[in-house]
Amino acid sequence: MARFEKPPEGSWTAHYPELGTGPISYEDSISPEFFELEREAIFKRSWLNVGRVEQLPRRGSYFTKELAVARTSVVVVRGMDDRIRAFHNICRHRGNKLVWTDFPREETSGTCRQFVCKYHGWKYELDGGCSYVQQEDEFFGLDKADYGLVPVHCDVWSGFVFVHLGDDPEPLREFLGPMITAIEGYPFDRMTERFAYRAEVGANWKLFLDAFQEFYHAPVLHARQSPFAARPEVQAAGFEGLHYEIDGPHRMITTYGGQGWRLPPEMLKPMEIVTRSGLFGPWDPPDLGVDSLPVRCQPRRTSRRGGSTRSRSGRTSSS
Repeated sequence: MARFEKPPEGSWTAHYPELGTGPISYEDSISPEFFELEREAIFKRSWLNVGRVEQLPRRGSYFTKELAVARTSVVVVRGMDDRIRAFHNICRHRGNKLVWTDFPREETSGTCRQFVCKYHGWKYELDGGCSYVQQEDEFFGLDKADYGLVPVHCDVWSGFVFVHLGDDPEPLREFLGPMITAIEGYPFDRMTERFAYRAEVGANWKLFLDAFQEFYHAPVLHARQSPFAARPEVQAAGFEGLHYEIDGPHRMITTYGGQGWRLPPEMLKPMEIVTRSGLFGPWDPPDLGVDSLPVRCQPRRTSRRGGSTRSRSGRTSSS
């Protein structure tokens, strides 16, 4: 028996009839030819989130982002005018990687007054302009103004830094749409305690997104993460999603949470104990300096406190 109200249609799949209910072909997730098309049609024509403004705390702060799926690297920098810009991380002289520390293929960050190519010493200002060419007189008809760093469209929404590799992108807010911008009032900048990890997933990006946004696997795959989750009655209960939504290229699922700080240790996952947090948020409520949060932060109201919203751009499916 469902514990939470479903749409009048009786299921979330029926709520979105355009999804259909038949088997889904995974040819688009295993075809190399299809993936090459995606590089051009999706990753080079969409706004991509590459970081947060907190990574650029002062003038001259920068970080690089490797976008292997688009076969490029970008450097994002806060200029002397406080404007955040992005450029292809490539020297205009011989096409070498411009900004790197110990290993060219690894991302890096720091603070500088200008970027200097490690190969021939060409220098670029933080606004991308080429300001110095080693032995400039040895070149024929060289105008430094013609050899600045190639800019990448860059914009910021609620502290999140986005780049777009296309020529004429739609405005960032239009791309994000109401599903994302409805949580604009959330005080992301006040969340100063962070935990992060990075993993290389050996799978097509759509398979990863599909797995990330379905909890059908949770009672089985995560059963051994805590003694409580391994109980037969917990696995038999399965999982219910509170809310699903599709809006253009974006999709969202909202789950219910609990009050982890009130639960015995055997009911928690090891990571939740280490970080004192979980899907339901931090155990120690942070002082965010606001009296209320945007309604969109919990689109499906329940009697239980907390919840987790997972919103991603990508394909939709009825699985």
